Amino acid sequence: MSAEHGPESGVPPADTPLVADVDAPVADAEAVDGEVLDAPPDGVTHSQEKAIIALLAEPTIARAARAAGVGERTLHRWMREPVFARAYRAARREAFAQAIAGSHRIAAAAVQTLARIMVDPGAPYAARVQAAGSLLRFSREAIELDDLAGRVDDLERLADGDDPGEVR
Repeated sequence: MSAEHGPESGVPPADTPLVADVDAPVADAEAVDGEVLDAPPDGVTHSQEKAIIALLAEPTIARAARAAGVGERTLHRWMREPVFARAYRAARREAFAQAIAGSHRIAAAAVQTLARIMVDPGAPYAARVQAAGSLLRFSREAIELDDLAGRVDDLERLADGDDPGEVR
């Protein structure tokens, strides 16, 4: 394994999938690899949990219903029920959080790739300019975000009655 890829670099090897296989069949809600899953969220049945998994994996509600083994009308009805809707929202948030975490893991490699393209005399001029622009935008946005975080910290200290100049 090279120094650019692997556990030390935080960059997964090239053959490591960065996202889940959305074409994989939806797992049975009762067991995965012979292991019984934890109980689904409060008020959600195992069939509904299986439907939530299918909704996250399939591109349409019709395909999600088929994958979960329920009728499309049933799935639409469940989606209007508050308990199911809350569980589905929570699952979507978790899936999105995992995607964001994946992007954080490969961010350094992305910056390194852009930097290599930017300084590569053999790369097309347009690619070099685009890489440079992307790096400048990223740097500016990072500085702005850091500045905003500092301002929020100062405002929170003021609201708590602390000295905003005090370092915690």
